[in-house]
Amino acid sequence: MHTRISRRSWLIVAAVGTVVSLLLATKFAADFVPAQISHETILVDRDDRQFRLVVPNSVAHQKDLPVVFALHGALDTTDQMADYTQLDHTACEHGFLLVYLQGRHLNWPPSIPPENPDYIIPDLRFFETMCDLVVDRHSADPERIYVVGVSQGGAMATVLTAKCSDHIAASVCNCGWLPDPLGDTPLATAHKCPMLFISGTNDTQVRSETTRAAHDAFERDGHPVSFRSLAGRGHGWNEANETVWAFLREQRRSANQNVE
Repeated sequence: MHTRISRRSWLIVAAVGTVVSLLLATKFAADFVPAQISHETILVDRDDRQFRLVVPNSVAHQKDLPVVFALHGALDTTDQMADYTQLDHTACEHGFLLVYLQGRHLNWPPSIPPENPDYIIPDLRFFETMCDLVVDRHSADPERIYVVGVSQGGAMATVLTAKCSDHIAASVCNCGWLPDPLGDTPLATAHKCPMLFISGTNDTQVRSETTRAAHDAFERDGHPVSFRSLAGRGHGWNEANETVWAFLREQRRSANQNVE
């Protein structure tokens, strides 16, 4: 038996196929990033540490580029952070190097155990090593090294600012906190780099007052700080790309060299 398919049915099939093709093409265009993206491993104090490097094609051979270090939330990977932040596209649009750092066991320290205060040292050494790497290998501008983090990564951004401020031109803590016990005593950071704190008013995981407490601790230490409250937003990145880059791009480390 031969089944006859009407001309109308063929037209419907063709139309559906066209729509699917357009949707796939649109998705490909949205996902395509004009950059060299690599996943690399570096040995730091006998530990293998992973990172995801994004070098926009438009600036691949340029020197003295700004670099943004991005710190993921709890149990995330660097690829997952790239997906939910879309920072790859921001890097390509504005022409900066982008480095996603991978935390140990998919995490950054939510606090510093009093019985083991050296627990954070491997992560500090990882960051410092990566700062040297992007400057030496990719000719990044050491005066324009920035740190951004979300949630647990936001907490780690405050730790790096507290402990490694001599490397940092500016940092952003998005829905993060200052891990205990760092806020119990004056921070006494070496360089008073500017900081931006972001929090959604509907965030029930890391409440605004928790992020605000981190803001206040760095303000007491002499850092120029800003707090951005996102009305009606919950916990997460919240499409903060342009807000973050508009803040970072104006900062230079040499402008914040006040050592106490």
